[in-house]
Amino acid sequence: MVSTLFDQVSKVQAGETLGPLSLEYTDYPRSASWTLKCIVFGEAGKDADVACTNGTGTNDFSLTIPAATTALWRGGKKSYIIEATGTGTTPLVYVAERGALTVLWNPRVTTAEMTILASIRAVIAGYAVDGQRTIVIDGIQLQYMDSRQLVELEAKYLSLVNAQIGKAGGNGGVYRIQIHTPQDNCYAAPCYGPTLPNGGS
Repeated sequence: MVSTLFDQVSKVQAGETLGPLSLEYTDYPRSASWTLKCIVFGEAGKDADVACTNGTGTNDFSLTIPAATTALWRGGKKSYIIEATGTGTTPLVYVAERGALTVLWNPRVTTAEMTILASIRAVIAGYAVDGQRTIVIDGIQLQYMDSRQLVELEAKYLSLVNAQIGKAGGNGGVYRIQIHTPQDNCYAAPCYGPTLPNGGS
């Protein structure tokens, strides 16, 4: 019987546990003292090197990669191998399987661009704390920017954040929020519902 990782998983959500998966390869049965491990490769080497445990059957193995490990994975494509090791004074090592996984962006991770976007929106909405008001972005202090500059800067970082999410395989995104200013006779905060004309009430 053959039960591969590729047959069971094509996409991995970063920050979530992968498995347990049942793996079994005809040429590398557990009953013949073979052992397996999964190695996932990242940009700077190994992103995971996880030994498989005994499965429930005679010849199968169980693979689990914990959430603490996948939480550190960047989104995108990752290659992997399932390495089989035999017994003996000089153990033989074979690649039982090789393939690639699509890693989806971890929604729990806040990038620098997301932090900056949140600060820009806090200033626009008028509820920024002191640290956010005086933050320097692109060499400009936010508190000294006019509303047009803030909206342009927000659009720039909105685009950057959505590009990050898209590149990482995420299906969602960050959306533009309609912000009304005091000149619109609205509170300087997100205003939901129909957009009022300038000077409207």
